[in-house]
Amino acid sequence: MTPQELEVKIQRLEDYRDICNLQGRYNHYLATDQYDKIPGLFAQNTPGVKIEMADSGLYEGFEGVMALFKRLGAKYHFPGGLFIHMLMTPVVEVSKDGKRAKGMWHSLGTNTYKANDGVLKAMWQHGKYDLTFVKEDGKWKYLEFRWYVTFRTPFDEGWVKRPIVEGLQDKDTPPVGPLYTPYDPTKFNKFLPFPPEPEE
Repeated sequence: MTPQELEVKIQRLEDYRDICNLQGRYNHYLATDQYDKIPGLFAQNTPGVKIEMADSGLYEGFEGVMALFKRLGAKYHFPGGLFIHMLMTPVVEVSKDGKRAKGMWHSLGTNTYKANDGVLKAMWQHGKYDLTFVKEDGKWKYLEFRWYVTFRTPFDEGWVKRPIVEGLQDKDTPPVGPLYTPYDPTKFNKFLPFPPEPEE
């Protein structure tokens, strides 16, 4: 291996580490009610920033990112909130030029939500992160952020009986996008997309 090849390999390993750290940092901010810190993880100087989470609808631009996390912060800031989301099975592929990357994680965890009567309820939640990253000023940032929900189910009922409770749709949110295809016990579920492949 030439010194140049070794340098490229080391850089790709550092890119992988930094991207995983970015995703882990996002996860910690979410779990500790620090929604105001999350927009800073997104690109601010690269066109094409967008985010969509389950049935949230598509938010575009950095202003859209801030709007969505402001909504989430207001919705889930209450005594007794519990958001423990484990990140699993990472697949990260960095482009050959080292400027962009794609990543996918499964996420399984617990949530507390308020039912219509205001009573706190416990639920299980699973979904898949499908992410595109861009390197800005030497740091990896989110460019396209999607979270596909598989189920959000009351812990005592399960995903077969009641796959989805709660959601992010409201009267003034963007329309629900085509990525919103949660588990359906009456269908063969594919849970697309598949993980990113390395560039040839």
